[in-house]
Amino acid sequence: MINPKFPFDGKQIILTSDRVMLHAKNDGIFLFGKNMVSIASNQTINLDSSEKILLDCDKIELGHKAETLGQPILLGRSFIDNLILLLNSMQEAASLLQTVAETNPAGSFINIQSAGNTLYSSVSRLQNILETEDNPQNPLSKITFSR
Repeated sequence: MINPKFPFDGKQIILTSDRVMLHAKNDGIFLFGKNMVSIASNQTINLDSSEKILLDCDKIELGHKAETLGQPILLGRSFIDNLILLLNSMQEAASLLQTVAETNPAGSFINIQSAGNTLYSSVSRLQNILETEDNPQNPLSKITFSR
């Protein structure tokens, strides 16, 4: 965050009133600042829209110093995709383990081994994804951080 200069020695406009309203009857309102645009309040800031609110920048920090003191936001679709892969492997392993029977020890041993291989492979894959931050399947956001 860029802190404004006080006192400011350049040209400026100061509006003071009990309430200030800007209303664009047919289009929009644009605020531009070379270094920053700051909106501040002692109580509440509201951003309301009937469609959507867009934030477009290289980093979004939700909370003061969120990138350094907080943690990345979890990307829901990536997380769910990885969780589904793990759950599918666990389900497949469980299905193989259900076929274990004392009457067929050799077949049961093969099923247990296959279930173990299935789970090990799936867990290793997911572990690699989660431990490698630049992996495109890693469900942690590279842009949005929260604290």
